This record gives sequence, structure tokens and C-alpha cells, in this order.
Amino acid sequence: MKKYFFALITTCLGSYAFAQLAVRNEPRHHNVFENDYVRVLDVWIAPKDTTQFHLHATPSVFTTLTKTITSALSGQQAARSTSVAGSSWYDSLVTPRFHRVWNDDTTWFHVMDIELVAGKPHINEPVLQNAAMKSLFDEPLVRGYHIELAKSENFKLPSSKAGYLLVSLGEASVTIQSNGTNQHRLMKAGHYCWIDAGQVVSISSNNSALATFTLLQLK
Repeated sequence: MKKYFFALITTCLGSYAFAQLAVRNEPRHHNVFENDYVRVLDVWIAPKDTTQFHLHATPSVFTTLTKTITSALSGQQAARSTSVAGSSWYDSLVTPRFHRVWNDDTTWFHVMDIELVAGKPHINEPVLQNAAMKSLFDEPLVRGYHIELAKSENFKLPSSKAGYLLVSLGEASVTIQSNGTNQHRLMKAGHYCWIDAGQVVSISSNNSALATFTLLQLK
């Protein structure tokens, strides 16, 4: 009886610890960048592989970078869906989400989970206006934009008090000009660039094909 009771207690404690696994600690969610505003989790799931159960409880922006069939299990409800490559959306996660995700496809699943860790907005910068930009969302902690640049096109980002995060949605060759210097970068889907507060930046495309990005304007 004592052995049974001990085993029961151990199982309960193990389940409780398992249930508390924060998404940033789930092994397939790689924490590649973090500051006072964002925590960037680069998520890769191999074909037929599955994540551990994990908890999303921080407002986040999700960007899918592959077209992949996935399934998510939350409680007893499984939901199957196909991701849209290059799609970005905001989730307040006012109701935390506890689930696991598995890859039902024959190719890798790649998604960026960008947690907004500031807790509350610090500023309210003006909305960006540029012909290359399309507004995706405007939320308390962040504004999101979709950007498309043809070859030799560019856009300028004014100085911000919080900063920006630029995520490439595909292959892109760009020149980033800031403080009188030029930086040439070859970017693939999921490559990102953090732009510090106070910087005025101009970004131009050297691609022969259309270069696409998600831009987050932090508040």
C-alpha cells in the first residue's frame, strides 16, 4: 500500500511538472534571440515527429515558413491543419494554450514563435507609411507589417524608442544602411534582424525575385 501511495504521488508530481513546461523550454523551440521586448523561438519539427506538451501563456506573433500538414492536441481535441508559408498573425493568449504539435507531412515544419515579453507598452510610435508595406495587425505591444520589395526597391525605418524585428519569409539579398555604413546580408526563411532603438535604417533589395518580410514595430 505504501509503495502504491508513493508511486501515485510520484506520478502526480511528474504530471504537474510536465504540465508546467513553458514553450521556451520545449526542445524543438529554439531560443535564438531575447531582449526586453521579444523572445524569438525558432521551431523545427521533423516529418512524423512530435513536440512535448507545452504551455503558451505570453502574447505572441507566429510566422509560418513552410506549407506543412500538422496536428495539434489540446486536452482530448485534436485539430489538423495546413500551414500557409509566409503567414503572420498575433495571438494575445489571454487564455493560455497547453498542447503538443506533430508533423503529419513528409517535409519539415518551420514556424517562428515570437513572444512579446515587455508585459506592457512603453510608447506609441506613429503607424509606418510606405508603399511596400501592408498592415497586418495593431496590438497593444506590437504592430505587424507585411513587406514586399522588388529588386532595387527600398524602405526606410524611422528611429524608434523600442526597436524593430525584421523576419525574412524567403530567400533575400539585402543591403541594410545605418549610421553611414552598409551591411550586405543573404537571408533565408526565418532569418531575422533586430534593429535597436534610436537607429534610422534603410533596407534595399538586391534580389532578382520579390523579397518578402514580416516587420514588427515594438511598443
